[in-house]
Amino acid sequence: MYPEYCVAQRQQPYPLHKITQSYNPVVQNEPRPRQPNENPKDYMITAYTAINHVIDISPTSSIYRLDPFAKYLCCWINTVGPEEVSAIQERTKWKHPNLVSFLFFEEQSDKFSQNRQLKIFYEYLPLDIKQLIDKRSKTQEYVPEEEIWKMISGLCEAFVFLQKRGITHSALTLESVYFDEEYLLYRIQDVSPFRARAPHLFENQYKSPESGGNLRANRFKQDVFGLGMIILSLCLLKNCDYIFETGVLSVVHLNDCFDQLKQLYPGRVDSILKKMLFIDFNQRPDWLEIQQLLVNLKDIQFTNFDLGLTNKSSILNSSFQLQHQQQQQAQKTFDQLTLSQENRETTTNSSNKLTSSTNNNNATIKTTSTDSVDQKLINLNKRIQETLSKSLNKNIR
Repeated sequence: MYPEYCVAQRQQPYPLHKITQSYNPVVQNEPRPRQPNENPKDYMITAYTAINHVIDISPTSSIYRLDPFAKYLCCWINTVGPEEVSAIQERTKWKHPNLVSFLFFEEQSDKFSQNRQLKIFYEYLPLDIKQLIDKRSKTQEYVPEEEIWKMISGLCEAFVFLQKRGITHSALTLESVYFDEEYLLYRIQDVSPFRARAPHLFENQYKSPESGGNLRANRFKQDVFGLGMIILSLCLLKNCDYIFETGVLSVVHLNDCFDQLKQLYPGRVDSILKKMLFIDFNQRPDWLEIQQLLVNLKDIQFTNFDLGLTNKSSILNSSFQLQHQQQQQAQKTFDQLTLSQENRETTTNSSNKLTSSTNNNNATIKTTSTDSVDQKLINLNKRIQETLSKSLNKNIR
């Protein structure tokens, strides 16, 4: 799945011991049969035959591969206390499609020591929002509206899951929100168990205006603002750090971004992001309120979408009816002119029978008259066609 890491891969079967029983990862000689309707991810995590080291990212982080599958895990070595061990173990039981899960861990130190060193395994996602923006901005390939909406709704469900458990993220950055290319999902990882040990790492990249010592501030609403800015950056395909270039949020720059957003994503995306980015945190919704707003906006969007299609269809039908009427009128005018021409020719032929001398003169007059009528018909036909073309284009627009 990630060929750039396969080159550096070393076959190194890694025996696991002292593992939590959440997934019961027992190494087996060959993959067990897959159960009906079993999630592919759950199957690979429980049916692998070996965990093979791929590459080291840092002194404390490495990439492993579950053989014989193309499923990659990240391993993080960290020293934690008893409370953190309990929190990590609890999170190995969580299952949510938009959360990057802790899968299992191995204890490296003596179990009687106060601080314990763990090797924590969790899903590896190599593509974050910062990389996605860099990739798409090169070709100005804006993310489709439907995909942005799925991102908002999916991540909101993950944050609702956390809020119901009293957990805030507080470390939202362009590099901490991931795009899962395997399942086409946007995902976040809850790293709150490590907040007490490294508080300096828990700071949103885009700070809400009420951040900075306001004890009354709602941390869930701060996360709403932080994620709103991240999604706004993806919508505009640019890092919105410049909005905070003076250290304080610039309302002028933010409104400029809203103007661009409305042009690119008018409707539900524009509406929900403006609510997520309310300056006044008292008016800004939390995740439970956002969840209800998404339901309401989704219904409104589909109603407007259907109405828009109906209006466009009516305009096109009216244009074609008008074109048909104008063509009929033009044909009627053409027939009348043709009949007039035939009457002129009949009258001229009758006059020719009276005298031969007069016939010569009338022949000259007839030729001149016929040429003149033909030219008028040609010019009239051109004007009719030009009028029809302009009228049709105007009505379609």
